[in-house]
Amino acid sequence: MPEPILLHLTLPAGPARDAVASALVEQGFTVQPTATGSLDVSRGSLGTTLIAGAFAGQDMHVRFDVHVTDGPEGAVVEFVHSAAGGFFKGGAVGAVKAGDVVREAAHRTGVRLAEQGLVQGAVPVPPAPEGVPAPADAPGAEGAAPAAPPYTGSPYGEAQPGGVPAYAASASIPPPVDYANRTNVVSIFALVLGFLVPIGGIIAGVVGLSQVKRTGEKGRGLAIAGIIVGSVMTLLTIVGVILFFVFVALGAAEEAQSTDDGGFFDPNQNAPTEFLSLQVGQCLDDVSSGFITSDNLVDCGLPHTYEVFGGFTVPDGAFPGDDAITASAQEQCDAAFQSYIGVSYADSTLEYNYIGPSSETWAQGDREISCLVTDPAGETTGSLQGSAR
Repeated sequence: MPEPILLHLTLPAGPARDAVASALVEQGFTVQPTATGSLDVSRGSLGTTLIAGAFAGQDMHVRFDVHVTDGPEGAVVEFVHSAAGGFFKGGAVGAVKAGDVVREAAHRTGVRLAEQGLVQGAVPVPPAPEGVPAPADAPGAEGAAPAAPPYTGSPYGEAQPGGVPAYAASASIPPPVDYANRTNVVSIFALVLGFLVPIGGIIAGVVGLSQVKRTGEKGRGLAIAGIIVGSVMTLLTIVGVILFFVFVALGAAEEAQSTDDGGFFDPNQNAPTEFLSLQVGQCLDDVSSGFITSDNLVDCGLPHTYEVFGGFTVPDGAFPGDDAITASAQEQCDAAFQSYIGVSYADSTLEYNYIGPSSETWAQGDREISCLVTDPAGETTGSLQGSAR
């Protein structure tokens, strides 16, 4: 915790506490007395500070304590603040700014009470301007300048002979900030965030508008632009996400439809045959469309891909299911393979596929299973019957 900032007054503790509280209220602070006799002092918006951190500017929430105790020649006033509080609300920058606010408050309080002739010794020095280091011989927390003569008049500020008593540091309260010629930092931040983090741009824009309205700074247009850009970008993001999921859903539906019964199949699957009754010994070319029609029939003396070597009829009744069709096709095609080719399927270099009814073609009366032999090396010319391959 930083060292407390001290101010020595000519008043007893009670009146000194009231005088300090009055000076702090003039600066816009909220002052609450505590049960221990201290003052709980705060200013700014905690909500704004949690959102904007050190960029909250004049709205940055600052809280500190003021302890007033009786001393040998009057009251001793201690301005005490926690650097950790400023750090958690605005990081390292926030901690520095919070400390500067407390030092500035102590300085202005000292100036105000010195004008009333209530200060003994030096007024606390103000914080150094940003980027300018404090001089090495600047007064410390208790002030290094020569003490002013004790105040001997009325404790509530009647003028002494010769005017205001001498004291270190400024002789009057510093001039107010020229807000009218300054652009609000949060409003600038809002516009940038509107493109990078849209929700952040909206929030910062609302905070910026609140600050501009209070301080009269420039930047109202920037804050509104941040809100608009953030809203548009948020809307585009939502629309983009919705369209992405719509395209994914449509792609999945299209893929499911392309693999459903009646879609494109290889001859080794249950492709519909338009009830084309294939005869043993017939040859077919490559079925590129996935559907077998009469156009696929070719003379076996020409290069071809498939040759029918067996055909069977499934008993009528309810559709037995794809697994039952497959089991029946394998059993009967295996038996027909050796009879037609001349060697068992296990000893052959050839492969076979089959065509059987699907649930859809079964409902239309399809009951046929056709066995098709093919050479994995490529097309063949002539019949493979009795080839013993």
